[in-house]
Amino acid sequence: MMKALYITGIVLSVIFMFVIGYFIQEVESARFSSYYSSYSNSYDIYNSYSSYNYNSYNSGADETMAAAIVSFFFFVFFILTSIFGLVRVKTTTNKVFSIIGLSISGIFFFWNFIVMISPSAVSFDEVGGGFGFYSMIMLAFMIVGLVQAIRYAKRSRGAVQNPSLDILDS
Repeated sequence: MMKALYITGIVLSVIFMFVIGYFIQEVESARFSSYYSSYSNSYDIYNSYSSYNYNSYNSGADETMAAAIVSFFFFVFFILTSIFGLVRVKTTTNKVFSIIGLSISGIFFFWNFIVMISPSAVSFDEVGGGFGFYSMIMLAFMIVGLVQAIRYAKRSRGAVQNPSLDILDS
């Protein structure tokens, strides 16, 4: 079961990188197109009292909220995978990586929560780079978790004669 969960985590971390890239581009495009369209439509050369129209500038808040909601599900998956890895795979290396993964996931989950609370103040194109970095970290942790789950399964079946020779878990 843990092997399938870690393989799913590897696939989802790669998909998450593409999702982050897509939403960064969408939010950035919405912010700039909204800014330029509101500026050019509100300026009238024949009216000396025309000014910048602040009401039409949405700053990509809707796209940021959509990105934060989608990211929320990825963060929940990685948190649950780290918890299951901590409980189910009893190797020292996996416990360490699961605890570090939980800590990093908690920090980024909180950061995503801040984006969800105020999408107009914190835009996804500003935080997306950090989320991309998180996705690469989780990719590495899922690969290590998969290797550890395979080693633990072999050790549990008795395929390894001397488990103390396993250099990663000594």
